[in-house]
Amino acid sequence: MSRRNRLRTSFGNEVHQGAWPHHVLIFRLYNKLKFQYRAFCAGSIIGEKRVLTSTNCFFTNRKNPRHKFDQVRFVAGILKTRGTEPIHDDIEQWRKLERVYTQKFYRFPAFNLAVVVLTKPWVFNTYVNKIPYATKEQDFDGVCTATAVKATRSWSTIKYLYTQEVEMVPREECEKILCRSCRLFMCTVFNNRNQYAYSETEGGGLVCYETGDPAEVDINQGVLVAVTSIVNIGLPNLNMRVGLFSQWVTDVSCDVYVNKFVMVLCILMLCY
Repeated sequence: MSRRNRLRTSFGNEVHQGAWPHHVLIFRLYNKLKFQYRAFCAGSIIGEKRVLTSTNCFFTNRKNPRHKFDQVRFVAGILKTRGTEPIHDDIEQWRKLERVYTQKFYRFPAFNLAVVVLTKPWVFNTYVNKIPYATKEQDFDGVCTATAVKATRSWSTIKYLYTQEVEMVPREECEKILCRSCRLFMCTVFNNRNQYAYSETEGGGLVCYETGDPAEVDINQGVLVAVTSIVNIGLPNLNMRVGLFSQWVTDVSCDVYVNKFVMVLCILMLCY
């Protein structure tokens, strides 16, 4: 059976430890007395200290912060939307935010990619790892995989991580349905049998397989092609394209290291 056929028949797969190692949930502190955190967005690990996510998770259209950044945590290896920061890394790894890079023309939902640099690198292992991101612009048909969170009991306030298979909608068709330009987006639709139980996570990554992209070296891992921006019920969802801006995503990390190199070079020049 082909991968595409397997995906079509596997509805709402609960994620188990190590099955989706690049995925992170982004938490904010909501109970200061008990030091408890609650997830409000998601992201994907693309480097030792980098996470690709949605700018809308952190800034308004006027670039005003939505949260106190010192109370935000990026958590890999976690499968539920509430948690308490541990003293040491175990299966879960908690990281603090150092800086958020946003696209120049950000205006939600357009140009909604954000690269977050963390204060401490991830320790890559079975449970936490990075995923390659698309390096060229192309469209896909068939089925790709997105992430969602789901309450397993009707009275539960905690949701758990699931993957869901989403149908790719051609751009022309998506534009007719939404009555807007979708040049920057990949459109997906999920036949949600229980729309109140499942909800896609903003900032989460859309992963496609056997894409032919040079970055995809493992067809079982796939490649990150988009970041979820808008989740619609009964309409196509908008996912911000990564391949269209792959050079920007790459250059952000290069700038960090180049700046350090320039600083060291200047110090050496002054010494001599």
